Order: sequence, then structure tokens, then C-alpha cells
Amino acid sequence: MLNQLALTYLFAQNSGFQMVPIINQLISGVGIVGILLLTGLGLAITFGVMGIINLAHGEFIMLGAYVTVFMQETFDMDLLLTIPFAFVVTAVIGALIELTIIRRLYGRPLETLLATWGLSIVLRGVIKLIFTAKLKYVQSPSYLSGNLKLLTNGEGLPLISISYYRLFIIGIAIALFLITAYLLYGTSLGRQMRAVTQNRDMAKCLGINTRLVDMGTFAYGCGLAGIAGTVLSSLKSVSPPMGQDYLVDAWMVVVTGGVDKLIGTLAGAFLIGESNAIIAFLLNDPAARVIVLAAVIVLIRYRPEGLFTIQKRG
Repeated sequence: MLNQLALTYLFAQNSGFQMVPIINQLISGVGIVGILLLTGLGLAITFGVMGIINLAHGEFIMLGAYVTVFMQETFDMDLLLTIPFAFVVTAVIGALIELTIIRRLYGRPLETLLATWGLSIVLRGVIKLIFTAKLKYVQSPSYLSGNLKLLTNGEGLPLISISYYRLFIIGIAIALFLITAYLLYGTSLGRQMRAVTQNRDMAKCLGINTRLVDMGTFAYGCGLAGIAGTVLSSLKSVSPPMGQDYLVDAWMVVVTGGVDKLIGTLAGAFLIGESNAIIAFLLNDPAARVIVLAAVIVLIRYRPEGLFTIQKRG
């Protein structure tokens, strides 16, 4: 109790530099990190592991959000319970797309780029036909409403707080990151995935079903995007173009951290999220986005392999 009062007094009396807004902004940045990690994790699989330039990644996020909309409107289902459905539906769609389109384009990056760009347009059109272009809204669970008070003043009003839903986003993002890391580096399937990526011909010689591994890997990356869509669906309205809002951020996270290391995705999300929060505090949100994007472009120009890629021996 004395420590709480001492901290409150310190923050209230510090007239030289306002600590409370800064700490609140940094905590807000942690929430942004969770969102960036969620949106970038699926792309880290399809692009970072498989090398597929997937411009339809945002549409898989959108599909996950619409699965949640459908489950809530039809069965009045809790948002958390829709997460497995969003994963399965988007993973199945991803597997079908890999089987019919992506499989014919391995090793042809420009054609893959054009194909996935066209696929994003088709997916948005299909969703408009099914759900119309009308905005949809997802109801977040009541037990995730409200804020966690980290520091209060003498009257009990919060000085520093974070919403329970932001904490939920961070928790889901970290859980998916750990599951993915274990899948890639702690299982036989993960070793097969990395073997196919590094040397497809040798993997075939060792008896690995490379086509099945390709389909499973792409489906898993799409499923992660679907989960991201479900979790983020209650933060803003759900609409066919919503995935485009997250596509650029996901790409920035992956290329900043390094496309061949999963830990780089976490580091990239942290750097971009906290940098955006700090710059937004000093200037404003639009300026923060422009400055962070410019910094990522400069990084790609001078270090295209990313910040956290381990140099390989030639």
C-alpha cells in the first residue's frame, strides 16, 4: 500500500516530465505489439518459411472475422468458441488454394504475387456476394470488458491501465507464437517443413511427401491468419476490405525481423509496435505511421535480410 501511494505521489508531483502519459503510451504499444504479432505470424509461415509472396494474407484475416460473424449470428456463439472454427475454415480454404493455384507457382515469385493479388480480389467479391458489403459487428465477451488498473490516484481513479481485451490479444498472440515455434523446431513435422524449404529435391530423396508438407504448411499459415481475424474482429467493424488494413503491417513485421527466423517476427512486432507508440506520443498517429513505414523501407534497402537473420556460411 505504501509503495502504491509513493508511486502515485511521484507521478502526480513530477512536473518536469509527465511520466503517466508516457507509461500509458508504452503500455498501449504493448497492445499494438500483440496485434502486429497476431497478423504477422501467419505470414511468417507462408512467406518466411515457404517463400510465397502472399498478397491475399489480409483476406484470410478477413475470412476469419466473417467466420466469427456467421457463428455469432447463427448460433449466438461466444467469440472464444469461434476461434477453432475460424482456424479450420481458413486452413481448409488455404489447403484448397495451395492445391489448385499455389502448387503450380513454386519458384515463380512474380507469378505468385499476381496470382495472390487476384485471389484477394476474388475472395473479397465472394464475401460481398454472401454477406453483402454492409458493415458487421462482433460482440466481445462481457468478461473481457473493462480495464486492469495498474496504478490509481488517491480517489481510486486509474492513472495507468490496460484493457482486458488487449491483454487477451497479447495472450493469444504469445500462445500462438509458442505453439508455432514448438511445431517448427520441436516436432518431426516441423523438421520436414524446414527440410522441404531448404532443399526440396533432397527432401524427396529422403522419402518426404513434399506436396503434402507444402499444403499443410500453407494451410497452417492461413489458419493462423483466420485466428487473427477472429480475435481482431471486435476491435473494429467487419467488412470485405478490412484485411487490407492489416496487410502492410504484417509485411513490415516479417521483413523487419527477418524472413527466415520466427523469433524475428516477435522482435519486428515489438520494434514496430513500440516505435509507433512512442512517435505517436511525441507527434501524432499519422506521422508515426509514416515515419515507421519510411524506416522499414530504408531498412529493406540497406539490410534486405532483416535485422535478426543469422548469417549463414557460404
